[in-house]
Amino acid sequence: MSTQNQPLPDVVTIARFTEPLEAEMARLRLQSAGIETFLSGENAAILEPGLGSLQLQVSAADEVDARAVLADPGDDEAAEAAAESAE
Repeated sequence: MSTQNQPLPDVVTIARFTEPLEAEMARLRLQSAGIETFLSGENAAILEPGLGSLQLQVSAADEVDARAVLADPGDDEAAEAAAESAE
């Protein structure tokens, strides 16, 4: 079995969080949009809460799309329509 040295993709930090739940919510939004993510500091936060910020990271190629996804507040009209149809 041979192993090839493949370069690691460049990653950029697009957001920092002090609350693990907020970081996880942002990560899930990006993953649902098809963007691979990495949450730096996740293990440290589990072992010692308050140790430092969690850094949400994505591939440099996905940075623009990831920032757009996180900046989008969502469609309030669609949510309201769904709530009305459930009544």
